Amino acid sequence: MIRSSMRTHPSGFARAMGEIGDGWMLLTLWSSLNGITRFEEMLQELGVARNILADRLRRLVEIGMLERRPVGPNSKRYEYVPTARALTLHEPLRQFETWGERECPREPELSGT
Repeated sequence: MIRSSMRTHPSGFARAMGEIGDGWMLLTLWSSLNGITRFEEMLQELGVARNILADRLRRLVEIGMLERRPVGPNSKRYEYVPTARALTLHEPLRQFETWGERECPREPELSGT
């Protein structure tokens, strides 16, 4: 749900950030746009806490960015598939990733010595 303080903001960027500006929301959406659609796969890919991922997936379904579908008939497992609305963000998010690769170099991981 879009934050009420952002609903009337004149900037489309501000309204968009109010709706999906949370980092875990964007990373979860990005994963689904790149073919990672099952909960357990997302947990492993993102390294996020189970409750955080469950909340972000629920919210992305609520705002029409993902569709929750059973994996098969009579299945208790679900996948989260990007909607047409979400697909409109694929190219801008890919460009954002390219910018991050260029402008935000990865720091080396600290060894446990």
